[in-house]
Amino acid sequence: MSSSLITFNSAGNPSEPVLPLDSVIASLRSSIEDVEWMLKEIESQEGWFRFPPFIARSIESLKIQSYPLLYTNERAFVPMLLRGFLNEDEIREFCAELEEASLEERGGLLRDVLSSASGFIDNVSIPKTPAEQEAATKAFLALSSDDQKTAVRVNQHFFCFFLSAFFQSLSMMVHGEKLTSLVSQAMAGCDKAFVKAIQIDRRILTEIPYFRKRFARSQGDVDLNFSDQIAYRLKNAPYRGRIRYKSLWYAFAILDQSGWLNRLAFEKYAKSVMKWPWMDLKAESKPISISVGEFVNIGSFRKEAS
Repeated sequence: MSSSLITFNSAGNPSEPVLPLDSVIASLRSSIEDVEWMLKEIESQEGWFRFPPFIARSIESLKIQSYPLLYTNERAFVPMLLRGFLNEDEIREFCAELEEASLEERGGLLRDVLSSASGFIDNVSIPKTPAEQEAATKAFLALSSDDQKTAVRVNQHFFCFFLSAFFQSLSMMVHGEKLTSLVSQAMAGCDKAFVKAIQIDRRILTEIPYFRKRFARSQGDVDLNFSDQIAYRLKNAPYRGRIRYKSLWYAFAILDQSGWLNRLAFEKYAKSVMKWPWMDLKAESKPISISVGEFVNIGSFRKEAS
């Protein structure tokens, strides 16, 4: 997995592209297999996302239960990944260069840094079957003590980044808004954003201090409306029924985060997407424009295609 889910993060959904389109497409291609697997896990749990036992154990063993803290600072996503193989000075220098670079230069900078880290990132993968999980465990145990420490460090930073980026995009697919935005609004006092955020990732309720305190305070509130909203969101799965065109919706979420969504004509783009070998679209499916129409009608996607 070379450039999974890499987007150049900004405070909101950028109105102008922040990365070259080919870099965004490369990120989609490298991440789609794992993302589709995770989305299918949601479907297998009737709309709930529950980590398979191996992944749940890995979160515990890697001690990354606090990954939801990344939702409080969107700009921390990419540095979290980079800390697996760069030191703090190198990260600051890279991020500063990225901020100052032109659109095309950013693509080159990302390719360079990911290429220099390929020895680390290329060996990171999510074992999805029992055989793959057993092989991963054996491979780790066969490493030297120093190499095990390196593998743990790289995996800690990678999975913190990957999980946060995945739930960020899932929130856009479900609520039409990034999870970082919902968390920010919640911490500013918006209870509606609060309950939407914990519906996407329940760990927010226990790992982000504001959410813990607000939830504890709600237990003594005279107004039971907030408690009722929490109970409703926690009782109801993030979505019911299957996500139509999972790959396409995920692609739109990434395109929106990278500033490309409004720059592409939906109909033209959707047709080109159908040619991508990893997309789960079928020729006999209903016209893709209907799917696009459904997608843009959730939250922040209510925009006319340019």
